[in-house]
Amino acid sequence: MNSNASKRFDLSGRTAWVVGGAGVLGRSVCHALGEHGAHVVVGDIRREAVHELGKELRAAGLSAEATVLDAGDEAGILKCAESILAKRDRIDVVVNMAYYYTKTPADRITVREWEAGMRVTLTGAFIVGRESARIMKRQGGGSIIQFSSMYGLVSPDPRMYVPNYEVNPIDYGVAKAGVLQMVRYQAVMLAPYKVRVNAIVPGPFPDPATQGADPEFLQKLGDKTPMGRVGDHSEIAGAVVYLASNASSYVTGTHLVVDGGWTAW
Repeated sequence: MNSNASKRFDLSGRTAWVVGGAGVLGRSVCHALGEHGAHVVVGDIRREAVHELGKELRAAGLSAEATVLDAGDEAGILKCAESILAKRDRIDVVVNMAYYYTKTPADRITVREWEAGMRVTLTGAFIVGRESARIMKRQGGGSIIQFSSMYGLVSPDPRMYVPNYEVNPIDYGVAKAGVLQMVRYQAVMLAPYKVRVNAIVPGPFPDPATQGADPEFLQKLGDKTPMGRVGDHSEIAGAVVYLASNASSYVTGTHLVVDGGWTAW
């Protein structure tokens, strides 16, 4: 590979904060950021999983640390950001992957459940984005990457979920659509400060331990996708590295869809 081309993706010396990064997709994202040279700080509410991931990253020879973090807790987010700054003096890349949803059908969801979903998936994304922006404005730049979803662009097809699974819930899709507008707004406001804000829109990436263990459901998902299959968790990582790096230096205010073509037809 041309050395100049590879340097565009080099994250050496940068600090990357991955919020909600201990899940299946998050593991691949954290590994990829570390493999490209970043020091990775992964925060997640799943205590055991996040510490396991930290050990896993370090065992692979990567620079990483892990912390327990509730993305719905404003004070906790602020405290985590301050801790990273105290240790690293800057935060160059922020990836927010945190979400929560109720699994309650739209005709039965309560206001309390609705607000709980919004609190993490949308309000949490707002808090992470706001605090990241404050830091990056002071330091002269950075990249904020929010995770949305294909269901922030299109509605779930209820025919996909019968009879084994509940349809993806309304609070999730509404919150993920809100994330996309927040990204556009922040990108415009932060562009003068050399802060880029973008979103990743994943398509069908079922968890291998749950829906991904159901061959019939996997077949349904694959049949609905132009590429004829679901995504492998490793296939999300390249998009994040791209948006985190200088390779995307003129990219802001947009979303990168990684869905095998799901939303194209």
